[in-house]
Amino acid sequence: MGATYVENLAHTRKEATRRQRIEAEQRRRDELRDGYAKLKDVLPVSNQKSSKVSLLERATNHIIFLDKQTQEMQARLMVLEQEVQRLRAVNEKISLGTSNSPSPGNIHGVDARPLSPPPEPGMQSHSLAHVQGQEPPREDSRSPASDY
Repeated sequence: MGATYVENLAHTRKEATRRQRIEAEQRRRDELRDGYAKLKDVLPVSNQKSSKVSLLERATNHIIFLDKQTQEMQARLMVLEQEVQRLRAVNEKISLGTSNSPSPGNIHGVDARPLSPPPEPGMQSHSLAHVQGQEPPREDSRSPASDY
């Protein structure tokens, strides 16, 4: 009777260990499944097959794309920040009156580029300026200097 009890106890321990391992493996599989599902949800929609390997390839490609886009945006941001600094310096020079002529090509000690960036491609620009309190000049009007 003692040998049977010891055998049952050993068998019960082995069965408990086996069940724990099975449960741990099932949790691992569930976590992997949930991870793949989350990854699939955050990636752009695709018509590709959704095997785990193709999902990982799509994720890798998307991360590379986002990294490249981030680098391009950081470079553009740096250029724009430099332009802001340049324009602030121009504004400060003009505000302090250190230059008699604030025209873009005539500012002493400051970059002589135009104050405004060139218009975006496709944007219409006009040559007639409107000053507050005055009517804008007409295309067919002559300058007063031409009357003499």
